[in-house]
Amino acid sequence: MLRITIYNKYAYLRGMSPRLTKRLEKITSYLVSGFMFSPKFKAHRWDGREHLMSFVPQKGYRIPSGLVSDVVKELKESDIKYEIKCKYTKNGPKIEYNWNPNVVLRDYQNKAIDAICNGKKWERGRGLLKMPIRSGKTKTAAGIIHRLKKRTLFIVPSQMLLYQTKESLEESLSMEVGIIGDGYWDIKDCTVATVQTLGKHSGGVKRIGDSKKRITIPPDEKFKSISNFFDLVIFDESHHLAGDVWHAIVMGFDCRCKLGLSASIHLEDVREWGRGVIWLKACCGDIRYEVKPNVLVKQGYLLKQNIELVIQDEPKGKESWKWGKELLNTLIYENEFRNRKIVDKAIEKTEDGLKVLVVSNRLNQLSQLHEIMKDKGVKHEIVTGRDATSSRKNKVKSFLNGDVNVLMGTVFGEGIDIPEVECVINAEGGRDIKATIQRMRNMTPATGKTKAVFIDIMDITNKHFAKHSSERLKIYKEEPAFDIKIIE
Repeated sequence: MLRITIYNKYAYLRGMSPRLTKRLEKITSYLVSGFMFSPKFKAHRWDGREHLMSFVPQKGYRIPSGLVSDVVKELKESDIKYEIKCKYTKNGPKIEYNWNPNVVLRDYQNKAIDAICNGKKWERGRGLLKMPIRSGKTKTAAGIIHRLKKRTLFIVPSQMLLYQTKESLEESLSMEVGIIGDGYWDIKDCTVATVQTLGKHSGGVKRIGDSKKRITIPPDEKFKSISNFFDLVIFDESHHLAGDVWHAIVMGFDCRCKLGLSASIHLEDVREWGRGVIWLKACCGDIRYEVKPNVLVKQGYLLKQNIELVIQDEPKGKESWKWGKELLNTLIYENEFRNRKIVDKAIEKTEDGLKVLVVSNRLNQLSQLHEIMKDKGVKHEIVTGRDATSSRKNKVKSFLNGDVNVLMGTVFGEGIDIPEVECVINAEGGRDIKATIQRMRNMTPATGKTKAVFIDIMDITNKHFAKHSSERLKIYKEEPAFDIKIIE
């Protein structure tokens, strides 16, 4: 009989046959993207996979605790007997959070809370919640914090989300929430932290300058002091956990309860496996509850998305260019034909009375858009990661007050709460499913808001971009809540 002993961070497997070991090796590892180009792979010194299962003498095979669900599923399908023992440890006392009676959770939010807080002992308090943009993930997380009564660290991927999340949690839990980030290290029973600040203190494998040499740096005293303080760690926009640095931070916390929140979890996408999507489950567990956008549209919590696909076929003669920086700049970021079309669509929508948000993560593209808008007399503001918190707030305020008609930026890809936005223009394009979904920041109902418009540029100037555009179109067609219109 296979014995599974689960601790806070890891589980240990004993009693496996060699044949079963090979099967579990496969489901707890993945082929790294680009493995075939590695000298180690070519020299047959590496199988191209990152293995999350390893052998530990005297204890057995070790896997991250979040992968126990996958192992159990494999054992059940193979009709293999097993037993599970939980040896969790707790770090702190129960925290009696005082729920604000004015915050009323929706039906699907309560179902999500039940899914995380109930179930088998080894699943309770951990997992992934796949919930659409603007579905109230932070309020749902607050409900879980209230129900589990644990000291909680809520990790966010940006400084803008730091204060937004703190304010939301304080409203729900009727208490002051601590903050780690933006120069603060103020720890309370419930604390919000930026992953960037945690990363500065968590240690890990670091690259030396521009060289390929890497060294392992231990966590500093600040990180050590909190790694055993919290009993619940929540990671917002958890699709980022595929990244080496980010999942290492979450795994650095010695607690059983770990929760991931995201609108764009794609565990079934083969391309995402190559990027390490398995780490979402390794850190937090499997998807425990999912809400579809069309359900929230039917219930009136989201607006129907009107997608306008604008065909872009200039400049000509670049159809066979190979992939590279020159191709990206020439046909996407610094393509004046394309950027003028984006500005024209922005002007068109502002003349229709809509508040327009233009999203790009490339500064060179924003610079060209800025010059075109300035020439055309469009009142606009640009918000980037270089802006101080006060500057960002002032620019957003000017946008909401109507002092500027268009807001552009690199920091509006995920989690930024501006419900009044009616039109989003995807200036960047790309093939990334997660990024495409995260750009849809405009479906939240707001006072006086009757329409949600999402404009995407369908690039056919090159075979690579034509393929990317086709993949985004496929995403749009899969969602019943989207009304699609192609503009020649």
